[in-house]
Amino acid sequence: MFSRDGDGTEARPERRCSGGLTGCALLASEAAANVARLCRSSPRLLSMLVQEKCGEDANSSRFAHDFKTLADVLVQRIVAKRISRQFPKLDGNVYGEENDTIQNNKGQDVTILVGETVEETLQCLSKALGDDLDSAKSLAEAAHKEFELNDLNVDCYPPEEENLDMDKIGIWIDPIDSTNEYINGNVDNINEYGFHSSGLHCVTINIGLFDKHSGKPIAGVINQPFFKFDTIKGWSGRCYWAYSDGQKSLNSLPEFISCNQELVVTSSSETDEAKEALQRSGYIVATASGAGYKMLCVAIGVVKCYALTKDSTYAWDTCAAHAMLASQGGTACHCRTSAEPLTYRPKTTGGGRAHCNADGVIASRDLQTVDRVHAILSPLHTHCNS
Repeated sequence: MFSRDGDGTEARPERRCSGGLTGCALLASEAAANVARLCRSSPRLLSMLVQEKCGEDANSSRFAHDFKTLADVLVQRIVAKRISRQFPKLDGNVYGEENDTIQNNKGQDVTILVGETVEETLQCLSKALGDDLDSAKSLAEAAHKEFELNDLNVDCYPPEEENLDMDKIGIWIDPIDSTNEYINGNVDNINEYGFHSSGLHCVTINIGLFDKHSGKPIAGVINQPFFKFDTIKGWSGRCYWAYSDGQKSLNSLPEFISCNQELVVTSSSETDEAKEALQRSGYIVATASGAGYKMLCVAIGVVKCYALTKDSTYAWDTCAAHAMLASQGGTACHCRTSAEPLTYRPKTTGGGRAHCNADGVIASRDLQTVDRVHAILSPLHTHCNS
């Protein structure tokens, strides 16, 4: 959508904001991605604020050591703040993977808050950064930076009007999915199948909307903060969204692509037994980092299916991408039990394990593929220890 100057020459695109919740989440994801890139660009800032998760917050079934960064916590607060600011009814119904506390270099616990002004946010971040005012100021300004839809690398815009009952909506955020790849900062080349197996490209910000009554995913936003690198401009991102309210389904994803290869992507931690069973059935099996990234690869048609028999993904990992697949006629279902779709519920006080996809995940745009992969994998495994 372009406007024209009086002399008939093409001018800059008209500035676009969004009145809908999906559009709001999309813009919030870009504000969050901007902060993620800023934190990653400063080795000192990143190293100072990497902390190991403990207890119920840690994903011990997947990692021997599970980490979070200030970026994780701040990104989560930015998304929650921006959504609840535009949609006050959702205040208290935006849930995240991380708790809001981080320890500064003085050993003090600091609760990260995004205030109403840059100054309020600066005051909080200066405590978290041990009075490093320059870094705190940069982050505070980034946390309040406003974006419009024209600023985003997205193929089309979400609807401005949505048929949503805000009293029924819950939102799951994974602020930095694939945190270990984010911390390591490696850049991996595209593999022979057309996607990245590891590295910064696998990092995503996932925002999933769901119906608190039915548990069904309604809309999803996935932002890749590290999509493209320019030697002068640095990293830039790529965004995807989907919306499905039961009456209409819209998304920014490619039209259905029939993969020539029967390609299943899974985690590097998947069992040899599961991989070999898929290979015996004619599937090519490849691995990649990040549950959100793997499911995004399914949604954009790069791979046929994502499968995981382990109990190492959570509601915040899958809700956004599940909504995308649902908008395409696909699904994400349990792996080790009946092939019922995953469902989502508000955050409880029982810790992260309460929202674990305990019976694994199978996800595809193609329902026949889901059924076939489920028939291969479901007999293999008994329930893993939580």
